[in-house]
Amino acid sequence: MKKLFYFIVTSIIIYSCSNSIKPSKSVSIEPSEEILHKYANTDFSIVLDDMKIDEKPDFMVYKHKYKVLTLENDSLRVKEIPWKTVNKKFFKDHENDLGMEIVSRHNGKVSKVAQPVGFGWAIGNEKHGEWENVQNDSTKVANHNSSSSSNSNHNRRWRTHSTSPFFWYWMLSRRSTYRSDYNGYRTNYNSGRPYYGDKTSSGSYTYGTRSNYQSTNRKSFFTRKAQNASKWNNLYNRSSRSSSRYSNGSSTRSRSGGYGK
Repeated sequence: MKKLFYFIVTSIIIYSCSNSIKPSKSVSIEPSEEILHKYANTDFSIVLDDMKIDEKPDFMVYKHKYKVLTLENDSLRVKEIPWKTVNKKFFKDHENDLGMEIVSRHNGKVSKVAQPVGFGWAIGNEKHGEWENVQNDSTKVANHNSSSSSNSNHNRRWRTHSTSPFFWYWMLSRRSTYRSDYNGYRTNYNSGRPYYGDKTSSGSYTYGTRSNYQSTNRKSFFTRKAQNASKWNNLYNRSSRSSSRYSNGSSTRSRSGGYGK
């Protein structure tokens, strides 16, 4: 009986050690904050372009890749930022925000609420476009909730004034933006919540990681994520070991919502 008891205890210890969660590498300042300081006098948006998790012998590394959008003479300029290590919490906070703005400054106001590209500064801004009435539009998304907005909002679509290819790519190629959709965004944003659009019957959303657009156009990300499913599953587990010896400094608490200057 004692041998059986010791065998069970030993097996539990071995299993626990083999499945222990590795600590994560931390950074003293998030790369997005560094970009915010770098573009101190410029309006810009940081778009989350890719995510990945690397496993080292003793720790995990969480990484983001960004695109920085700036507006010059009614044309969007896009600067690619290579892979940067981010804190685990920041990575977790933004796992649903692929292809969305996660930090931006426009008209002197900083936003750290994840949002579809352009919703906070281009769409709804008469400087960049206007709402136009659309009748019998076959491209209109069918899953809008008519109880939350009027039919007139469903039939009003945003049209940008810009002729810049980049502007059109970021603003309109992903889907047509209707006034009811924009109103939903404003409601969420004013409450400090990210906006992903309507949820479909299949469980997908209009914007972000869980959208059909991202699953179709970022196949490399989803293939990589599927191949590293165990690493992503461990994103929600806590390590009992300190990660301070892998850090470049103290950990920075990320803010996926709210405002600041």
